[in-house]
Amino acid sequence: MVPDAAPVRPAGGVERTMKRRPQNTRADGPVSGRDAVLYVRVSSKEQEKEGFSIPAQQKLLREYAETHGFNVVQEFEDIETAKRTGRPGFDEMVSFLQAASTACCTLLVEKTDRLYRNIKDWVTVADLDIDVHLVKEGVVLSEDSRSSEKFMHGIRVLMAKNYIDNLSEEVRKGMREKAEQGHWPTVAHVGFLNNLETHRIEVDPLRGPLVARLFERYAQGDVSLKEVTRIAGELGLTHPRSVRRLVKSEVHRILRNPIYAGEFLWKGKRYTGLHQPIISMALFEQVQDVFEAANRPKYTKRRHAFTGLVSCGRCGCAVTAEIKKGRYVYYHCTGGRGSCGNTYVREEELSRLFADVVKRIQVPIDVANWIAEALRESQSDKERYHRTAVMQLQQRYLAIQAKLDKAYDDRLGGRISDELWLRKSGEWEAELASTRRETARHERASHDYAATGSKILELAKSAHNLFIRQDPREQARLLKTLVSNSTFDRGSLSVTYVKPFDLLADGNETGDWLGGRDSGPERREPRRAGNRAAPPTSDEVRGGGEGGIQTPIPWSRVTCSELRLAGIDAREPRQSAVSLEVRRDLLCGLDVRLARRIVQRLCLC
Repeated sequence: MVPDAAPVRPAGGVERTMKRRPQNTRADGPVSGRDAVLYVRVSSKEQEKEGFSIPAQQKLLREYAETHGFNVVQEFEDIETAKRTGRPGFDEMVSFLQAASTACCTLLVEKTDRLYRNIKDWVTVADLDIDVHLVKEGVVLSEDSRSSEKFMHGIRVLMAKNYIDNLSEEVRKGMREKAEQGHWPTVAHVGFLNNLETHRIEVDPLRGPLVARLFERYAQGDVSLKEVTRIAGELGLTHPRSVRRLVKSEVHRILRNPIYAGEFLWKGKRYTGLHQPIISMALFEQVQDVFEAANRPKYTKRRHAFTGLVSCGRCGCAVTAEIKKGRYVYYHCTGGRGSCGNTYVREEELSRLFADVVKRIQVPIDVANWIAEALRESQSDKERYHRTAVMQLQQRYLAIQAKLDKAYDDRLGGRISDELWLRKSGEWEAELASTRRETARHERASHDYAATGSKILELAKSAHNLFIRQDPREQARLLKTLVSNSTFDRGSLSVTYVKPFDLLADGNETGDWLGGRDSGPERREPRRAGNRAAPPTSDEVRGGGEGGIQTPIPWSRVTCSELRLAGIDAREPRQSAVSLEVRRDLLCGLDVRLARRIVQRLCLC
């Protein structure tokens, strides 16, 4: 017979009575009150190496159970790794001990931090009303334990939680430090691989080129995200771990992620990566422009040529197209803001209106040849300017990097706070990224800009003839190069030209390429048919006419020497606004100034 209570005399103290738990019975018969369960856990490979392996814990607990006469009825274990999180063994153990048929009321565990990970686990175990034996700590906890014992146990639980919190903090700190050094700190994205030896990411030789093709295709701006996802499947681009096809949301994240261009975001901050990029930053920004383009057209099964190029001039809604009588294509306002009174327009009529738009940029052949020659002659000056700009930007980059390094040393030395470091480092990192982009722009611009300008002039000379021979779809492709923000309002079409074609259109609108200042009818030179007019004198070029009146000179009278005299070689395309204004006032007429502006625009485009 088991007595209800047993006297216990503490060392040097008074006897106290500890109540014994009544023996429970299972559904299949009575069991001993000494039944127990074991719980073991490891959370990393490092713990296994340090002696906390599952077999080591099991051996310790089994020996303890045998020594103290416990009958182990069930064992539970948890192995937590980077690939496997959660504690299914702990949850299963709680369910086992809560079961009505369970007579076991003793839990054997190695020590406090093997059982608890947080305060919630502590409360869960306390609600089970069981005895907990912390074998390595030599502590037995029950409902009859002294308050001091429970207090010390609570302190150990808090210490275990603090250890886990501190470990998590150190991991986050290490990952942030790795990001600040320019290395992606976690699992690689699609298109990259984790190098387990260097702990860096590398371009995936199989998936990397496929990701680059997705960027190139979407940058063209004529396919939807759904279509790009289909293309990814056709190319065989799959997820590296599950080897499945990518879904649309994953493709969207890829196209939005700057890590493929050499930069990455970590905890809301943008860093410059030291890994090899898959695409250029220019291509990445081009893709972002496609995403952010205003009023992008909806993709339908039937694609009409000028859809997406024109908006309503009355209410600002998009202009859409529909087929009438099975053959005639009409464009009209979508009416998204209600009826605005705008009219329908046939596709043929809209094409004719766009033809007039293209015709406005046509440049006389002799003028185009003069500008092209000025571009070629200023090639060396332009390259010298860009080399100087690159050197200045490199010096600026090194100065900012030195500030960043010094501030980092101050942070490690405790001379500045983490908050100040995060704020200033973010500002300097943004400046470094801006400097790199500006340097890349100058390096690209210094390569054969004269040839690029000549191609623009060739397009301007032949654009109209090319346009009238094309079908509507090809016309739309040409228009995307020349114009933007086209609006239609009751038979009239208004457009905004893409630079530098806006300057060419301005020159054509003046008739003889004159401007508004000093270009009244009484001062204009009459056009001469047949023979070409004589070149202007140097006084005329310098504006030294009778009475000091500046006389505008038609394009047909300006030669390359006068263009160079007027400063059209664009030797200093980024002068201050004041010096540009002074030099502009010294020029003979708006037509020469316009030539200089055109050359400068072509140099910078």
